[in-house]
Amino acid sequence: MPEKYQFDGQRPDEDVIFVVKRHPWVLASAGFISIGLVIVLVLFILFFGLSHVTTFVILALVVFFLIFGFYQWFVYNNYLYILTNQRIIIIEQTGLLGRKITEAELEKIQNLTVEVKGIMGTLLNFGNIALRTAGVDPAMVMLNINNPYEVQQKIIKYCKNYSDNLARPNIIR
Repeated sequence: MPEKYQFDGQRPDEDVIFVVKRHPWVLASAGFISIGLVIVLVLFILFFGLSHVTTFVILALVVFFLIFGFYQWFVYNNYLYILTNQRIIIIEQTGLLGRKITEAELEKIQNLTVEVKGIMGTLLNFGNIALRTAGVDPAMVMLNINNPYEVQQKIIKYCKNYSDNLARPNIIR
């Protein structure tokens, strides 16, 4: 990641505190599907032997695997959570051409809740962070965050710093 991260729509006086991606475990489903495809491929070769049909099936599975793997990596790589000194931005990559961007000003965040589910979440230390805000859309969820308690504490720290800076009037000397 570059030394100073920048993004489209960044305000002139806005500094990025951190950028977080989802935990790599979210790619596990793609791995399980890949293992299933390899098993199907091996079974296909064992039952039908090597022929023109099996060669075609092998090529089709390899092409499918490459496209599916690229798609999974692309969605994973472009699904971002950004904390700046002014707001939290959630960029949800919903497909190759779909993207949903949600943001909340730090001053509007009222509550943060961490939820770690299941044995994998506990063992691998990942979970969800729900942000409650004042406004029309009161809930934002950061899904499958690595070290969710640590991220929650950083967000709380910057929310507090932001509100303290708003409460302190600027003194002209």
